[in-house]
Amino acid sequence: MSGKISVQNGKKGGRPKYDSSIKIDIPNINLVILTPRQYGSLVEKYGYELLHRAVCILEAWLKTSPQGEKYRGKNNYAHFRADGWLINSAKFKN
Repeated sequence: MSGKISVQNGKKGGRPKYDSSIKIDIPNINLVILTPRQYGSLVEKYGYELLHRAVCILEAWLKTSPQGEKYRGKNNYAHFRADGWLINSAKFKN
């Protein structure tokens, strides 16, 4: 498969592409896109409360920030890094 483009694995067999139509439904969250498997792994990693705060912060950022425009309609799993701004903001938000 060397050098061939695969739709299931992105360009040249890289990271898999996630279909943005397969997403979880969270009440009042319209712009954050996560697959059910991704959401489950994030709940295991961070817990429901912290993840919910992070999802709300990301939703607000996607709605209001000009930088967030390029991430609308795309899978947002990469934003949930343990050392990233989103999780750190959620930890310190009361």
